[in-house]
Amino acid sequence: MTERALSTIVLAGGHSHRLGQDKALLPWRGRTLIEYIVSQLKAISDDVLVITGPQVRYRELVDVPIFADAIKGAGPMGGLYTGLTHARYDYSFVAACDMPLLSRAVIDLLREELDGSAWAIVPKIADYRVPTLAIYHKKSLSVIERLLAHGRTSLQELLDAIPTKIISEQKLRQVDPALRSFFNLNTPEDWEELIRLELSAP
Repeated sequence: MTERALSTIVLAGGHSHRLGQDKALLPWRGRTLIEYIVSQLKAISDDVLVITGPQVRYRELVDVPIFADAIKGAGPMGGLYTGLTHARYDYSFVAACDMPLLSRAVIDLLREELDGSAWAIVPKIADYRVPTLAIYHKKSLSVIERLLAHGRTSLQELLDAIPTKIISEQKLRQVDPALRSFFNLNTPEDWEELIRLELSAP
């Protein structure tokens, strides 16, 4: 099958309350985390978007389109809605900005599962579907609008409401044995663990 073109959406609208500082601005591999994530995604897509929550941020750091949430106060669901609205292609790979160990092999695995049957391709780790490292189709927009109109902001509810293909942990471990791609950064302890993982990497 011909490889489908993908837009890529970076969700960077969190408040980083538990971490105590803006996680997107943390230093990572010689640049800020937001710069690093954007550079990684530029390698797989010519349409990279950053969604930054209530206000536009990081313009001085990245040279890609940046958007504030079109619908305020809706969390990651609002960020996804904004990204899909502006995405150039039908399918978008979505990643949170706090997943610095994201593997190209995991992205490629999700992309290979695109066969037109699902509106979302979503990894599942243990019993948890990971909605912020997944692929979504623009068709999801109408369902997101309906959920938000009823005050529903859970991405898990979105996955229940659209045709979704689940990628098992077993399959994910074939390309990312330690599931490093799914390490996300929320607390100072997470940051310390991330540094340990980086220093111990081969």
